[in-house]
Formats: sequence, structure tokens, C-alpha cells
Amino acid sequence: MHPTQPLFFLILLANLLMLTACTGVAPQKTSPVDAGLAEEARQYAARGDFTGAAQLYLDKSRTASTESAADLRLSAAQYLAQGALWDQLDSVLKTFDSNRLSAARKAQYQLLETELALARNNEDKALGLLRQIHNPDTLPDGGQQYYRLQARAYAMAGNPLEAARQFIKLDSRLRDPEEKRANQLAIWEQLSILSDQALIQLRTSPPPDSLSGWMELVFLTRQAAGDQQEWSRSLEDWRYRYPHHPAEQALLPVMLNQAARIGPPPDRIAVLLPFSGRTATIAGSIRDGILAARYHGQARPEIRFYDTSGDQPVALLYQQAVLDGAEIIIGPLLKDKIQQLADSGPLTIPVLALNQIGTNADSAVGEADAAEAGTLYQFGLAPEDDARQAAERILADDHFKIVAMVPENSWGQRVLEAFRIHYTELGGEIVATGNYAPGSADFGTSIKNSLNLTGSVQRRRAVERLFGESLEFQPRRRQDASAVFLLAFPRQARLIQPQLRFHGAGDLPVYSTSHVFTGKWNAKLDKDMDGIQFCDIPWILDRKNTWAELRKQLNTLWPARSKRHPRLFALGIDAYRVLPWLEVLENPGPGSFTGATGALSMDSHRHLHRRLKWARFRKGIPVLLEDSHYVMPVTESEAREMTVMEPDSSMEGQYEPQGNGQPR
Repeated sequence: MHPTQPLFFLILLANLLMLTACTGVAPQKTSPVDAGLAEEARQYAARGDFTGAAQLYLDKSRTASTESAADLRLSAAQYLAQGALWDQLDSVLKTFDSNRLSAARKAQYQLLETELALARNNEDKALGLLRQIHNPDTLPDGGQQYYRLQARAYAMAGNPLEAARQFIKLDSRLRDPEEKRANQLAIWEQLSILSDQALIQLRTSPPPDSLSGWMELVFLTRQAAGDQQEWSRSLEDWRYRYPHHPAEQALLPVMLNQAARIGPPPDRIAVLLPFSGRTATIAGSIRDGILAARYHGQARPEIRFYDTSGDQPVALLYQQAVLDGAEIIIGPLLKDKIQQLADSGPLTIPVLALNQIGTNADSAVGEADAAEAGTLYQFGLAPEDDARQAAERILADDHFKIVAMVPENSWGQRVLEAFRIHYTELGGEIVATGNYAPGSADFGTSIKNSLNLTGSVQRRRAVERLFGESLEFQPRRRQDASAVFLLAFPRQARLIQPQLRFHGAGDLPVYSTSHVFTGKWNAKLDKDMDGIQFCDIPWILDRKNTWAELRKQLNTLWPARSKRHPRLFALGIDAYRVLPWLEVLENPGPGSFTGATGALSMDSHRHLHRRLKWARFRKGIPVLLEDSHYVMPVTESEAREMTVMEPDSSMEGQYEPQGNGQPR
């Protein structure tokens, strides 16, 4: 599972998962328990044998008095919860008559039931159980477990604001510095899901409101957009306006330390790209993005470009760049070149590769080598990032059973597999998959099969044969799916969406990835995709905020080059701008990088991942969905302005097999 940073997560991100990995607290004694038994159980648990620890208490309960037996079974249940042994926990909880429990035992029982509900992705039941606990502050741990579970439930329900409120309540009850820091990172992750507009509208004036202080801290960090001086200044200014805020002692020192480690770009940068052959136009767009970022930055480092298209081993080009004085390298682009570099031995200067190896079993060795080298970072427009975020979005919208429609080729199956793994991990189920021929214009057969319309027709014919007469009949689609995941490029999506409506699936919401949009507005051409929700990079979707001014300047200076392949252009911008942040992103903390390709974070393999924005086609125009309650309006004049740009029809056929222009 990859970290991620949009909207409507069903589970928390990496830091939150670390925080809540063991939500069960150590068994708490509500009556005297044999000290030897408790110590023996702790030893079992220390070895990871939570079943053994629980069994000790269960065995003891069989010969104990009624009240003591309840305490012993509750202790057993808590060990089962710590070990995530949910089926066994369910069996133990069913042995209780909750109406006969004392108030203290009943609260303990309800917390365990809540953990079980969350483990089974039933956040509504979890919240209902927690509402039955009226005085959480009187619990033995002061309500810590209660507020932690409450926060998890709201996060799973797609309510990041309320999840953050509960984490803030928990924060005031924590004393351990590490727990407090982890909890504040969880607050940060939840508020990071909110849009700029939501952060502005919901906060109040300082200093009394702790939540407002948190929201402003997230907002100003986002607005700094990687500018170290601006971020440091903003943090100090925030500290002055929010004295004694809870973040000041735990999280703010981490942030200030991160800000101090962010310096200017290196003085000499080498770029390794394939400037000739079939990938020359791809490399050209990335190069233009790098140069645009340099041009608009305060520092102007020397940049040298090296062509990787020839037969010369990429390791030799790397060594040549080092001899030429390079302090860091951007590239290579192609996976085989990255693999060659990873296999060539220890790297003496850092490398930011513009693609990712190690995403499947065939390249697992390369990923291990890259991690051992220690200086190979990997960054690209991986379609798997899109797929995983689509899975999160669909589940956050309460669609737990869906139909998937994907192209019948290796690329389609690879992206579907990334979606399937993440979707099922989070509790979803793909009830049917429709594989379609990418070059087709009629997708009826695939749609009918996936919606089970073919089976409906067959049942009708069987009934007609039984009664010997024709029947009036309307084919009925399957009822166990509540949404559609569509993996398609614009040409296919413009045909599939109307055909879904024609075949009776017009009421099913359709979710897709960035591949569904050319990246260039054309309301007339894209009107048939109305209703489709998709994720894409901020450079494409954010027409008013962070990137609007830079995009306007570049459209004036380079009207053709900046629009040719906008996603690759944005990749070049971020590849340059993120260089000073690589060390910061490698260490835990709130300093995600606000980039043109998304909010960037790094996993343990030094892979950069993008958190994308979401939009919905309305009258052929992508309308930005900032959060669950806020829709960015598009006026008629703005729509007319955006439709001036014509779609790049050449991009679709040329780059479909690689997905979004990202080469293999």
C-alpha cells in the first residue's frame, strides 16, 4: 500500500496507520487479577503470540466467578484486538451479555466492538457504538482510545475535518513525546485533505481556536510551495500569532528543522534524457519544464543535458556528468536505463530518475539495488498512483461493489491490478470486469457482459421457451454494483459513457484516472463524458490558484512548447523544483512538497508519489472538486476561454500503450 496524500480517504495515510497499528490498549484490570497470569500473558504478547496470551485468560475464566470471568474475557479480547485477530475477537465478544455488564465493563466492551467494526470497514456502526459512551473522559485511560477510534471512524467515513477535531482532543490527553508527535502528524494528514478554500473559510481569527491554528499552519505551508525562505518566515509568523498552540512543542520543531534543511538548487545539475528517436518529443517537453522552472526561480544553476538515446552505457554518461562537476542528476527516463544505472554499483551523487522501477516482480532486484545504493530517487507519472487514488475515492463515496471496464492490453491489466489490490485491501469488491478492445468503436458487448445484461436476456428466452410465447421485456442490469471504474483514454471514454447510459447504467457514477482527459479543454468534444469523475495533476486542473500565474507567463513566452504535452512539462517543473526537498521528504514529517504534478511524498524505497486533484466533467468542462462540500464554479466566460485550446489528437494514439505519455 502506498502513502497517499486526496480527498476522502477510507483509511488514514502512512503516519496515521503507524499511529493506529495497535489501537488496543494493554489489558486493564477492573478487578484483581493474578500477577503471574498477567506477566505470562505479557511475555506471550511480546513474542507476538496474541492468541496464546488471550487463551491464558480464557482458560482462567472458565473456573472464575461470574464477575471475574467477565474481566478475564475482556482482557483476552484486548489481546486479540492488539493482534488484529478479528474473527477470534468476534467469537469472544459474542459470549457477553452487554446488558448485564457494569458501566465500566460495558464501555470497555463497546470500545472493543468499535475496533472490530473499524477492522471490517463499518465506520457507521463504529460511530454508533462510540455515541453510546457518554463520558469518555472517565475511562481508565482518560478517553485516549475513545478519541483515537473516533478519529479513525471519521477518517474512514471521509470526514477529515471531524477526524482532525478528534485527534486534537486526543492530543491534549497524550504525554509521551513520540505519541504526541505521531498524533499531530495525523492531525496534519487529515487537514491536508481539505482544499485551500475550505481551510480559509473554516478557520477563525487567532489565538483561541486550536483547530484554526492547525488549519492555518497547513495552509501557509501549502502556500509556500517549496520556497524555503517563505516557509521559514511563515512558520515564525504563525508562532507569534498562535502562542502556546499544541503544535509548538511537538510538530513545529520538526517543521522548522525541515525548513532549515531546504536549501537552493545545486549549482550544477546534469539532465540525462533521450533527445533523439521515438521518445525525443517526450524528453523535449520534460526539458522545457526544467528550463521553465529554472527561469522562474531565484537561483540560476548551470544545467547540462546528456542524450541517452545512443548505444553508450548510461553509467558512462553518469560518470561523465560527475567529471563535469554535476552535483545531482535528473534522469534517466526509460526504465531499462534506470535499471542499468541501479545495477552499475554505488552512486557518488544523487539521481532523481524520471520513472519508477520495482513496480512488479520482474524488477524487484532493481528496487533492492536502488535502495542499497542510497542515492537513487524515483519520480514519474505512474498510472498506478492514479489507480490507487481512484480506489480510495470510490470507497470514500461508499461504493463497496463496482464494475471495472479496462482495455484488453498489458497496460490496462497492469493498472487494473494496482487498482484491484488497493481497492480490495480497503474492503471493496470488483464484481465484474469488462475487457474491451482499445481500437473498437462499439463497446456494447463488453458493457452488457459486465452489467450481466446478457444473462438477463438469456433468462427471458428461457421463460419464453417455457411458456411458448413472446414476452414484453426490458433487460435488467446487475444490482450488486453501485459504481463503475473506467480506465480509458479520451477517444474510448467519449464512446463508452453514452453507451453505459444506453444500456441502463446511467445512474451508476463513473470514476476514472487522468488518462480520460487530454489535458486541454474542448467542451464540444468532451460533452459526452459528462458526469465522469477523474483525478489529475494540479497543473491541469487548478486554473485559478497556485499555478495560474506561472502558466499564464509560460503561455505567453512559449505558447506551443508549454501546451504540447502539459503533464510532461509539469513533470519537468517538479523534477527541478523538488531537488532541494529530497532529503526532507525522505524523513517523516509534515513537509510534503506542493508540486505541479501533485502533493509529493516519498515511500521507504525513495519513490515519489503524487496526490492528485479531482474533477467532474460538466457540459464538457472539467470542474474541480475541491472537497466533499465545495465545487469550484466555472463561469460561462471561463468556459469559453478554456475551450480555445484544441485537443492534441496526436498524443492519444502515440502514447496510449505507455499511459499518459509516461514511457516504459
